[in-house]
Amino acid sequence: MTEQGHAIPPLRAGRRPAGAALLGWLDDDRSPRLCRISGSPGSGKTHLLEWLIRVGGDELAPEGRRLHAVFPAAGASVRGAVWALGHQLGVVARSPGDLLTALAESDSRTVVCVPGLNRAVDPARLVAELLDPLLRLPRVRLLVEAEEGSPEALGLTAVEQPAVLDLDQPQWTDRARYDNWCAGLEADPAGYPSPGAALGHSRPDTSATVAQLAARVPRLADGAPDPSAAGEQLLSDLWTATTREGSTGQLLADPPLLSYAGPVAVTAALEGTGGPIPTAWAVAGPALIAEPDPGVRAALLRTRLLGLDDVAAERLAAVPGPWRGAWALWPNSSIGWPGAVASLALGAGAYAGQLLLADPGGTIRTVQAQTGVPLARVATPGPKPLRALAVASDGSVLLLDAWGGLEVLPAPGSGSGQPAAVAGPLDALRGAAESGMSALAVVPGPSGSVPVVADESGSLHWYQDGAVLGERLHTGPVTALAGTSVDGRAVLVSGGFDGTVRLWSPGTPPESEPLDRRAGPVGAVAAAGTQDGAVVAAAWGDGLVRVFSVGRPEPVLELRIGSQVWALALAEGRVVLGTPDGIAAVEY
Repeated sequence: MTEQGHAIPPLRAGRRPAGAALLGWLDDDRSPRLCRISGSPGSGKTHLLEWLIRVGGDELAPEGRRLHAVFPAAGASVRGAVWALGHQLGVVARSPGDLLTALAESDSRTVVCVPGLNRAVDPARLVAELLDPLLRLPRVRLLVEAEEGSPEALGLTAVEQPAVLDLDQPQWTDRARYDNWCAGLEADPAGYPSPGAALGHSRPDTSATVAQLAARVPRLADGAPDPSAAGEQLLSDLWTATTREGSTGQLLADPPLLSYAGPVAVTAALEGTGGPIPTAWAVAGPALIAEPDPGVRAALLRTRLLGLDDVAAERLAAVPGPWRGAWALWPNSSIGWPGAVASLALGAGAYAGQLLLADPGGTIRTVQAQTGVPLARVATPGPKPLRALAVASDGSVLLLDAWGGLEVLPAPGSGSGQPAAVAGPLDALRGAAESGMSALAVVPGPSGSVPVVADESGSLHWYQDGAVLGERLHTGPVTALAGTSVDGRAVLVSGGFDGTVRLWSPGTPPESEPLDRRAGPVGAVAAAGTQDGAVVAAAWGDGLVRVFSVGRPEPVLELRIGSQVWALALAEGRVVLGTPDGIAAVEY
């Protein structure tokens, strides 16, 4: 069946009346913002919701029938629910408050579906701390599976009169179609209106103990567990059993057991547990929760453990993955911590081989680019919040503050009275910007670095041979800017509030299509020149980072680190990520 060009899959077991009712609820803004699906075990709640998810989860579905997030609650904790919903809704959220704040600021309608609410680790807590507060936001609609009179159903108080679809009631099942369905499967029609009863299904046994499940895990020749051969479901069941028995600690001694298990089960088991591994999991969780690749999960968790638990990090290094953390500086790191990193730049001149890091207040520190070892602070006239910093080839440091003001710090040892080579071009660029300057970069050239700025109107401004060239590339402000040189040709990379990443070589027409485009503003970009051409990195507000080799259609790397990425740099096959938590360098 199709509707306005959108295919709707068939709904079996005579459940067309129930399906029509759900579609009607979705499509009617006057209906209650809470719809509760009820029914005895085997009544087909899961089947009905899976059908609706196929219908409403399709990007081609009309907006009035879209499900914007789906979170199967079985085995999940509050923390896991927050992370999973945040991931689907494009929000880096570590707590219910983070998610609620982000959704409260949105003008968009948001429909969330929660199957299996009664099978959550603590259904009443999930309702009290997350789901009922979500319902108090006027643009949120909630579809949940919850039995009449259950604690979780009674806790949903934000909507006094919800829509209730009880599948035990015969009006939601077409008897003739149900009988035909039974005949086709040789099922028992006396089970009407329950599909499970007709098929003779019983509830699965979930009472296996940790010891029983651990005995099923395959072993290596030396007797150690082989998580790669165990399968995700078995290891997820094992972590869920530790949650029931309170015996999580014994599994933490073997970190690969975390990466090969389902993240929802691990998250529930570690919630409320202390130590470096649970702490690292807690900060990386928004990226871990929806990551299907055990190798990526291991690489992410290992990166979050660098400098905090090097033994566990080494164990995780044995799990094959597409990228690897080279070094990181997090709170309590054994080699130091610079705090939040809001801006960063690759050093040159006196700062060659270093990275310059600025915190949100504008204090600038340096670290070794290869190792991350902290070196020194950069003297500034007075720290103030920065939008960007860049380092010219002579070692002078260019600063763009939060109010659009430009400043140049002379290179160390040059003498405070000697103007930097970029000072004159910067004066010309100040006058060219059509509106407030929003981003800053430098490009290496044969006679020194050439500065470039961008503004709130979406334009880039480039200084060349005494003149300023400009090009409008974005709709709305330019939010990030970087530059490099390839075969003597300048390549500028810009990111915008419009979510696009664009390339421009001054003096040539800009590319007709962006290098990349996503929903939400671009938070940072970086560029580097190689023998094969330009390499570009970009980060968006939801924490996604992509690295491109220009000329190739697909990213060479795509990752999330578990937090927003505020700043980027590219150096020698590594992408360096500046985050609210600290900084990490990743090899790819």
